[in-house]
Amino acid sequence: MASPLRRNIVALSILQVANMLLPLATIPYLLRVLRPENFGAYIFAQAIVGYLVLLTEYGFNWSSTAQVARAQSDRYDVSRIFWATQGAKALIAVVGLAILLLAAFCVPRLREMLPVLLATYPLVIGTVLFPQWLFQGLEQMTFTTVSFLSARLLLLPLTFFLVRSPADTWIASFINSMSVVVAGVVASILIAKNRLILPLMPSRADIVEALREGWHTFISTAAISLYTTTNSVLLGFIAGDVAVGYFGVADKIRNVAQAPLGPIANAIYPRVSALFAEDSEKAFVLVRKMLYLLGSTMLLASVALWVGADWIVRIGMGAGYEPAVIVLKWMALLPLLICLSNVLGVQVMLPLGMKKKVSEILIVSGLFNLALLVPLASAYGAQGAAMSALATEFLVTTLMALYLAKCKIPAFYPRMRRDEI
Repeated sequence: MASPLRRNIVALSILQVANMLLPLATIPYLLRVLRPENFGAYIFAQAIVGYLVLLTEYGFNWSSTAQVARAQSDRYDVSRIFWATQGAKALIAVVGLAILLLAAFCVPRLREMLPVLLATYPLVIGTVLFPQWLFQGLEQMTFTTVSFLSARLLLLPLTFFLVRSPADTWIASFINSMSVVVAGVVASILIAKNRLILPLMPSRADIVEALREGWHTFISTAAISLYTTTNSVLLGFIAGDVAVGYFGVADKIRNVAQAPLGPIANAIYPRVSALFAEDSEKAFVLVRKMLYLLGSTMLLASVALWVGADWIVRIGMGAGYEPAVIVLKWMALLPLLICLSNVLGVQVMLPLGMKKKVSEILIVSGLFNLALLVPLASAYGAQGAAMSALATEFLVTTLMALYLAKCKIPAFYPRMRRDEI
């Protein structure tokens, strides 16, 4: 493993450990202060604004990352990609705010929550300001760690000082969302200080090209939202904030167990993208190592979630969240399934130019989730939403594995003919 790759994995691992530990300092406090209903509103608002974050990211975290990875040595080309992508994101963010206000005006449920929604909207602003895709493409993930870690440590005490009752739900949302904005500001300072980017004015053609390049990955990420973000949103409309609270608690625990996946996957993606353009055999060797290493790690994480669900919820979440135990058990296998689909879909299919097929698989799976989610959530609440998520992630992983097996990629076979890709 090359030194820059090792350095990036270490940097992201430090960030991921911080992302695991810092919520352990605030989430139990918020759960006890806000109680299930208001914590559910906190999660529901994040899910609604999550659609706007998804829209603003527009798949750039994959498409622009790959472009920058291929143009690392050309500072002018990297700068052109940077400003075109940032310009496109800023335009989308403005449209996103208009969509949020219009939706709140038209939907009574959202109108009631408008203060919390507006307090959560800075997540979108932070998404524009923070160019994680640039740091990934340049393989400078240390900047990502410095930016996010400094921002979260700076704002962490505010949760304990300012959030004192369920009425402070909007304050909790604002503090959480502003951490991303502060991280974006820190990242901008680091970019300027290290002169990573030349000052350029993006042309309309460059912005349009950035949108065109990101289209298929945007469709893929939008399809993913049909079985991730949508579960919390529809659950909120169908079963109410308390059910969202139980589902949100279990999902946050699942995210902590899944944390080791992020640093390695994010650090390796630009390297895999570059290797597929230079030497596909080396790229597949790296992919197979990921498949075995991350697969075994996430299998252990899934087993730990299943075995320890009752203890984790009882000790970590406190009284009032007991129904989250069975929800967490239904989610226990998700870390393993998400790991496998990430390796097969993101690390193999996207670099090999199979963007359209990835989109098709994710759209089909998203629609499958919607078909399951409504009846299951209506009948079983948060548990039904977890059932639907598990079935859908299993479908995603299976469809990707079957397609790549059909193509005889080296993750499953010793050799692959070029005309089979």
